Amino acid sequence: MKKAKKGDDEAFEQLISTVRHKLYRTAYSYVRNEQDALDIYQETIYKAYTSLKTLKKPESFQSWIIKILVFKSIDFIRKESRHFPTDDERVFSKLISSENVDLSALSMDLSEAFKFLDAKSKTIILLRYYHDLSIKEIAHIMNSPEGTVKSQLNRAQKGLRPILKEGYFYE
Repeated sequence: MKKAKKGDDEAFEQLISTVRHKLYRTAYSYVRNEQDALDIYQETIYKAYTSLKTLKKPESFQSWIIKILVFKSIDFIRKESRHFPTDDERVFSKLISSENVDLSALSMDLSEAFKFLDAKSKTIILLRYYHDLSIKEIAHIMNSPEGTVKSQLNRAQKGLRPILKEGYFYE
């Protein structure tokens, strides 16, 4: 990380290689188009490269770059739809709607159960269990207090429990 922050391109490439696959999968799950996902992925890498010196906590690199990707995805969807949502709920709804999220890595039960969740709950569940992010990282990405994220996660889990088989939400 220190080398990358000092401008070492090889060191930066090594950092990116640890998250490359996850970044592309995430971008694709939001836009459901290979070329658009690659464009968002490239923009994210470029933004991370030009902004790496501003990263204060090297251990939070993964959540930092995912946050960049999420905002790039939001910007892309806004531009594509030529519709500017008035609040975060509508943005998350567009990002995480069943048409935009590739849940093929998850079970069909979970995919069906997602239809019963609101957009923010879907986002939190995906970031927590699909992307394996901590509560703190999710709070940072969503610009919400950790307590809010915890309670929304808890509510989403409780709502999904009757629908799903046992075993999905064990830490």
